Amino acid sequence: MPYFNNDGIKIYYEIEGEGSPILMIHGFASSLEGNWKQTNWVNFLKDDYQLILIDCRGHGKSDKPTDPAQYGPKMVDDIIKLLEYLSIEKANFFGYSMGSRLTLNVLLSNPQLFKCAILGGFVLLIPNEEERSISDKQTLQIIEALKTTNKDQIKNPVALRFRLFAESTKADLNALAAVMTAGLQVQENSFQDPAQLKERLKKINVPVMSVVGSDDFIPGDKTLIAQLVPDACHFQIQGKDHLTVVPDPKFKMIVKAFLDYVNRR
Repeated sequence: MPYFNNDGIKIYYEIEGEGSPILMIHGFASSLEGNWKQTNWVNFLKDDYQLILIDCRGHGKSDKPTDPAQYGPKMVDDIIKLLEYLSIEKANFFGYSMGSRLTLNVLLSNPQLFKCAILGGFVLLIPNEEERSISDKQTLQIIEALKTTNKDQIKNPVALRFRLFAESTKADLNALAAVMTAGLQVQENSFQDPAQLKERLKKINVPVMSVVGSDDFIPGDKTLIAQLVPDACHFQIQGKDHLTVVPDPKFKMIVKAFLDYVNRR
């Protein structure tokens, strides 16, 4: 089994196919198996591209520490170190949900690694202080929902949905709680002026595409990232939500067309 070691944490990855590399980063509580293989993404892309599939720490076959200090920026570092480990200087990035946020973090800090960025299941939220407080409260409820031994005590429907999905993927609930706790801490420590973030996004100079289901429940402006990033594009898959959009054939067609355009022009 292919692993690489990043400062004592083993990160699992797989490589499929040949061609221009695509680093594929799954969503929260999922894995490379659940996000990309079971939904037929691998079979769809591997004849034309080299797929680099990573299990993010805390997920899949990678190590699952329960200390929040082992997540946050370290999840971004895993992605950068994997490319270094494989001697890949530049790749297409394809993230879904959490994987899209990790992709955007890498893009803002290391744009030289990118041929393009595909942000699936991604909604940009640039909250004011009141909205940030509401978002933080919901995140804390999700963390508690992941930790509790009694699901009947979960009253928040979004938190319950996270818990049930995590159980369906047989994820490590304590590790996932640590992932979310670290994400909350990063937000609190690095909250920046919305105008500053918008300016950073306007300076991105690689092709970016966002794709989301029209019925996705994640709060925020579905089109904002495409409005801010120069020459970015945005697509919505009608009638699909955060989970049902992943295997949708139209999603696959859009991504393949974008990849072909970027890599063959």
